[in-house]
Amino acid sequence: MLTALDILNRLLGYFNIQDKAKGKAFTIVAFLANFYLLYVSILNLRYAAYRLYGVLFLLLFLVLLYFIALNFVYYFTDKRAKFDISPKVEKLLGGNQAQLKAAEQQLAQDTAGGPASGLFDADKLLPTAVSIAPAQQRHLDDLVQALTKQGAMTLNYQGLDDRAVTRVAQKNKQPVPAMGAPVPVPYYTLRRTGDSLEVIGGLNALTTASLATVTRVGLMPVAAALADYELAAAQVVITGGESKVPGRHGVITRQEPYSLSVQLAYSPRKSVSGRQ
Repeated sequence: MLTALDILNRLLGYFNIQDKAKGKAFTIVAFLANFYLLYVSILNLRYAAYRLYGVLFLLLFLVLLYFIALNFVYYFTDKRAKFDISPKVEKLLGGNQAQLKAAEQQLAQDTAGGPASGLFDADKLLPTAVSIAPAQQRHLDDLVQALTKQGAMTLNYQGLDDRAVTRVAQKNKQPVPAMGAPVPVPYYTLRRTGDSLEVIGGLNALTTASLATVTRVGLMPVAAALADYELAAAQVVITGGESKVPGRHGVITRQEPYSLSVQLAYSPRKSVSGRQ
């Protein structure tokens, strides 16, 4: 049975298959392969010298059949199995329910952590609209890969299963991103070229690239905002990517391009304040 599951795992590894679909495949293979244990137990029960082995194999078959049945309920229905001892087994094996609950709460957060680029008064911050050109999108995707490789960003829903993700989605009433809360860009600044304003960012000041172009500042066009105000990047966070939403039969996985959410701090230019 273990050989069959290992072969299936290697085979499915060549395809981009979601966890629940893979779980269904494993459950079916385990169900069929488990009957080999029943076959072996029957063979051993036929001979007096091997009946003890037969009984052990039969007990193992029944135990595995129980857990396979639980998997069928979990992966193929939206119901919860009665007499499910999985939580007790998880606790016995060291599962930390408090840690899982903390991970679920962290996944439910919709605000970015980490410090902004300096401290600004809340009434001096403006949201922006940005556009991302293909070259900028590639730079942003590369940054996400670099952050993931360094462990500064995770894309696994905090390690939670689809059931926990569904609870988070129902609580927030919105899709649950794989990254959890938006992830701050480690280093960022603004670059002005005429009336154009670009967001430059990267892992650090030595590995920067253009990530987005600001198209509006608050309700103002960029040119008007640059004419009247000094602008600085207050916070730049990564959004988008993979997310999950509850469906009629489990969760539905969506994939969107990574994007940026940018807040700018502003102060009136001296020449403008002088005229006023």
